[in-house]
Amino acid sequence: MINSGEISVVVQGPINKTETKKCLKSIRKFLPKAQIILSTWKNSDTTNLDYDILVLSDDPGAVLAKKNSIAYNNLNRQLLTTQEGLKKASRKYVLKLRSDLILTSDKFLDYFDKFQSRGENYCLFKRKVLTSTLYTRFNVKCHSIKKRMLLPFHVSDWWFFGLKEDIDTYFLDTKMVQEPEFSQYFNLEQNKNKITPYGKVSFKFAPEQYLTYSCFNRNFSDIYMEDAADINDEIMEKSRQSLINNFIVLEFKQSGIYLNKYFFSKNEILSGDQYVGLYNFYRFENEYKKYCDKNYEITTKENLFENESLGYSKLRIYKHIAKLSDKNVPLLNKFEHFFVGLPISILSHIINLLKEKSSKNK
Repeated sequence: MINSGEISVVVQGPINKTETKKCLKSIRKFLPKAQIILSTWKNSDTTNLDYDILVLSDDPGAVLAKKNSIAYNNLNRQLLTTQEGLKKASRKYVLKLRSDLILTSDKFLDYFDKFQSRGENYCLFKRKVLTSTLYTRFNVKCHSIKKRMLLPFHVSDWWFFGLKEDIDTYFLDTKMVQEPEFSQYFNLEQNKNKITPYGKVSFKFAPEQYLTYSCFNRNFSDIYMEDAADINDEIMEKSRQSLINNFIVLEFKQSGIYLNKYFFSKNEILSGDQYVGLYNFYRFENEYKKYCDKNYEITTKENLFENESLGYSKLRIYKHIAKLSDKNVPLLNKFEHFFVGLPISILSHIINLLKEKSSKNK
């Protein structure tokens, strides 16, 4: 078992006086001997925050990535605070955390020595790196073309745990992007006809995708994407092998790490339709068996999409339950979900169950 005294925790991002304080307090509770490095912006108010090393950087700023919205691309901000924090980390292992994530345990450490078999291709890290289901994706619903699109090299950037040398490999040589060109990429005249998986969001790559793709692109000469629209079966296969040979993807029930901003971070299935495109633990285990260890016995019992119709109708029920549980949803909308959406979804699911039962009896 890894001792917390062997761990540097890089807490990166803006200071939220409530959430960052909870974050740091939870680290002290569950990793009591860890070195805590808080990496944030100059002029941030860090009074009464518990850390060992403070790293202050100039804010590189953010750029709008979607017209007529407040959707900013914070990629350079994340990259800079992470890189500067890693430079101060002195322990064997590193846990990289957003500054608003909260630990409820140290369960993630139990998985570091598991799933260590590998396939032949794209083995980069010395030991596999732990990361989160939210948002490690393999596809996403593209509303502009009303279908799901493949999404290679999209590993969650919420948190990582691994050997310091591996976390350094992932982050330190990644270049900051040129703005505003990067965030406005699909608005440029030469790119307007391309179909991006991100719909109306115009960045060249999502932050998660940029970080992962950049790492594997600079380490493997046959991995190349022009942009997020440059998708095919070959690059997707390389993505799957890169992910399964270098990462271990954990849900909250395995990691004990959640984001208070999203209530569904403690129960990922409540994330709604986007759950379809996530590497949940079941999907991770299946791909691990396929690519790394054919003798591995899958532990996850439920495959939500073994029957696609049943899976989607069940997700619709979860979607309405999620809306009813979300404190940010207006009361009138909750009435609509409770009296209209939820009953219709339940009825639809019952019909699908009866169809499934009927087909099995034939």
